[in-house]
Amino acid sequence: MPGDSSYSLFPDPSSEDAAATIAAIERFLAETAPPPLDAAEVVNGWLRSALREGVGSSDDTAIW
Repeated sequence: MPGDSSYSLFPDPSSEDAAATIAAIERFLAETAPPPLDAAEVVNGWLRSALREGVGSSDDTAIW
């Protein structure tokens, strides 16, 4: 019955079902994640922003 709070269309998952679902999600994330970067390739967020905006550039045609 729609008004009955104990009515459920689907039964509650078992502990095994929940564990299998989480394992499938973790496997998907591991298989679709980008490869890890080398330590030399990691760029500081501040440096990346400065490079993107051209901070310290001697270009006279810069907007700023």
